[in-house]
Amino acid sequence: MDDESLPKGLFYEDVTTGSRQQEGHVRRYKYTLKTSLKQLLINRTNWEDLARNRLAWRKMVKTGAAIYEANRIAATEAKRETRKLSAPRTHTRSNR
Repeated sequence: MDDESLPKGLFYEDVTTGSRQQEGHVRRYKYTLKTSLKQLLINRTNWEDLARNRLAWRKMVKTGAAIYEANRIAATEAKRETRKLSAPRTHTRSNR
């Protein structure tokens, strides 16, 4: 399986960053899988049954990834707007 493939990335990498963090503890496979399934809005209790139907599984993963990415972008833009509005710029010129 190609290293860039979606299933391999889903199970062995962190969805939010695309790779695992270099500092801190190495995360266990089980924890990474649980976090990824939660972020992709996939039911963690019966995901193995869902994964047996490859077409439905691919559709769920792609849909979940699109929703996650849209939510992440919206949250980033909202955070940026609040940061811009909360700290107005003040220009000071020194008269020399």
